[in-house]
Parts: sequence; structure tokens; C-alpha cells
Amino acid sequence: MIKVLLVDDEAPILNNLNKVIPWKDIGMEVVGLARSGIEAMRIAEEHDPELILCDIRMPVMDGLTFISKLREHGSDAEIFLLTGYQEFEYAREAIKLGVKDYISKPIHYFELEERIREIGEEIRKKKMKEKYFSSVSLIDRVPDPDSVKKPPEQLMMSALDYINTHLGSDLGIEELSDYLGISSSYFCLLFKNHVGVTFVEYLTKQRMEAAKFLLTNSDKNIAQIGAFVGYHERRYFTKVFQKATGMTPSEFREVCSSSKAL
Repeated sequence: MIKVLLVDDEAPILNNLNKVIPWKDIGMEVVGLARSGIEAMRIAEEHDPELILCDIRMPVMDGLTFISKLREHGSDAEIFLLTGYQEFEYAREAIKLGVKDYISKPIHYFELEERIREIGEEIRKKKMKEKYFSSVSLIDRVPDPDSVKKPPEQLMMSALDYINTHLGSDLGIEELSDYLGISSSYFCLLFKNHVGVTFVEYLTKQRMEAAKFLLTNSDKNIAQIGAFVGYHERRYFTKVFQKATGMTPSEFREVCSSSKAL
């Protein structure tokens, strides 16, 4: 189980984070809830969490200060910022501290759950690499100089092309940033700025469009179509599809079949 620490000074948000996300189902365990940076630091020292969801503005010690001290203590935990502040200075400082990603309040829990699932897979892959190889954290790696020289527009064109040709694979931000030779934090900022939506939102939309096409034009069963567009759990595929279209895959196929018959 991946150890998770939740940090937010607002009790309702903290409780929602703890209860709404199906932590056990996605192979994670919440080891602590903190309402300040100081409290979070104490829990982190005791439990050494691998994933931290953290607010920026908190009393006594804010989120960025907490993360800075956490890094000073040698933690390489993945950090997911929760913030109502979208100023570039916060994002730039967060990148320096190795923050994985951020989501703006009010929190959309479905989108957050998808992102957490992705980060969980990245953490597991990193742990497997560290088990067999002695290597530095992906967060601290030096970007490819040739990729850094490429204009953002070219990087994003390459990213979109890669996404659209790998919809069925276990696709995540870490893989895309590795492919482009840039940091995952920089990739997230570039993607949102140039595409207008987050990586998760874009990937989900493209997968749903592909799924709708297959449901309408192929005789593959629901599980096969889900796997083809990157969802290997039928139940989760159904959940994502219903969220996107208002119908289950079976209902969508039935409606399309009825329309063709007419």
C-alpha cells in the first residue's frame, strides 16, 4: 500500500479527501491528516509518506514552506498541491520544490481520483526501478538539453501526437515527460497553458471519443473496448464513460443501434 498524507487547514476539505477518494481500492493508505505544515511535518517524519496532497495557504507554516522543509529532510514523496491560487509565482516555486502537479479549488474529486490513480502507478513503477537499479529520483533528473531548446509549441505537438497514438497503453505524465525530455512539473504547466485543459482531461476526452466510435462501429464487447482505450478494469471504464456521457457503455451502444435501425 502506498502511504498517503493529507494536509489542509479546512476540516471539511480534509475529511472529504479522506472519505471521497477510494484509497484502499486504488492500493493506498492514508497514514495521517494534518491541518498545518507543522503538524504535517511531524506526521511525515513518523510515517515517511510516498504521496502528499497539500494545500498552499495554511496557518503557522504554509504548504510551500512545509514542502521545502520536507525536501531538506531528504523526502522524495510525490506532492500534489491543492490551491485556490493560480499565480505563476506559486507554480514556479512549486516546480523548484519538485511538486508533481496541482489542482485548483473547488476540488473536482472525480478528476482528482483519476490523477491520484496515475500518480500511484508512477510511484509503483519508480519503486520497482529503485528495487533493481540504483538511480536518482525522476523529479531530480536533469532535462535533456536538446528538448529544453525546443519551443513549447513543438513539445506540445509531439505530446499530443504521442497521446493520440498510445491511447490504449498505461499512459501517464511521467512517461510523457520522459518522452519529451522535460520535467513532469514543466510538462503539466506547458500542457495546461497550450492545450487549455489538464493532461488527464485531454486523455480522458480522447479515450471517450475512441470508445464511442468503437461502441458504434465494432462488435467488440465492453471489456475489450475498455482495454483498447486504456481501461483494463471494466467497472472503472464504465464509471469514467458514464461520467463523460451520462450513459453506461451498454446504454450508449443500445441508443446508437436504435438510431441506426431508424
